[in-house]
Amino acid sequence: VLVELENRSSLRLIKTFGWLKGRPLSKNQKFGLKIHKEKYDFSLKTKKKVWVEVGFGNGLHLVELAKRNSDKLIVGSEVYENGVATTCFSLFQNKIENARVFHGDARILLQSFKCEAIDRLYILFPDPWTKKRHKSRRLLSLENIEFFSKTLKSKGAICIATDVEDYYLEIENAFSNLYQFKKLHVSPKEKNLSFFLDVQTKYERKAINMGLTPSYLVYKKV
Repeated sequence: VLVELENRSSLRLIKTFGWLKGRPLSKNQKFGLKIHKEKYDFSLKTKKKVWVEVGFGNGLHLVELAKRNSDKLIVGSEVYENGVATTCFSLFQNKIENARVFHGDARILLQSFKCEAIDRLYILFPDPWTKKRHKSRRLLSLENIEFFSKTLKSKGAICIATDVEDYYLEIENAFSNLYQFKKLHVSPKEKNLSFFLDVQTKYERKAINMGLTPSYLVYKKV
């Protein structure tokens, strides 16, 4: 499944994320970082199907995904140290063995996979970078989508959620220009429970509480 994680610093990537650290870590979070290195750091070869969540935040969705899919290897990437710490502590508390965590840019993680190694990719409520001058930082640019495509198996799926309407339209437009993807025709305002969990992420709940209707998109690689 993997090639070596080397030359990480040599990659020239447009920054797609904000803060790397937040408030000082709690005792549980410090323990979470400790066991990240010992137990959950991403360094495992597997024969299981691999599902990857990009930018898992506080890990609520990642942990639940791993709980419900013990036959899969669930891999998460997150740049935010507090989120990595919280998630690893939660994985430990829940005695989850089928999850691994990469602390860093997802594109560096994905470069470590061989071509067509991933079965499913989740990108849920990525930073929308709403200011015009920042839109080049959006994770779901055409260039990044093509990059993600290389790691995805044939018939693999990319599952996306966003509560920002112009980002949703931009994503739709980008995928419409890619021959290797076919959109699953479900109303984007309805959550397809064959692919998405019936639990809300932190940002999903926040958007719904603000009266917004998120868009849920699934694209299958042909």
